[in-house]
Amino acid sequence: MEELRVFEPLFKNTLFQFFLYMALIQLLAQVFLDRRIAFWVSSVGTTMIWLKSFDPTTPLKAWTIIFLVFLIYMFPKVFLHFNLFLYLKGRKRCPDCYSEVHWRAKLCPFCKHRFKGVEKPGEED
Repeated sequence: MEELRVFEPLFKNTLFQFFLYMALIQLLAQVFLDRRIAFWVSSVGTTMIWLKSFDPTTPLKAWTIIFLVFLIYMFPKVFLHFNLFLYLKGRKRCPDCYSEVHWRAKLCPFCKHRFKGVEKPGEED
């Protein structure tokens, strides 16, 4: 039981509490809604609850973190045509049918599109 006391300062952090509230509301919302809609319901709902009950600076910090993560994902995708999640999975996207295929595939198994060469995983044509 003493080992759990290491986590006590973490649970006292208001930013951690905010994201914990958001995760719990997300789990409840996913029961009834689509995953993407549940994220927005949980994040906006948590922000509204937090603004009414607690300090207003914590949601500002949390949304800054959310937007930074979003920018880290979107910058390579938009400007470099590089999908980080496909790269991590070792996949690439077919330009004809938009299905995910292995990064070394020369022929799409779904639409029979021939790839020009073997690209790195995550690169999009």
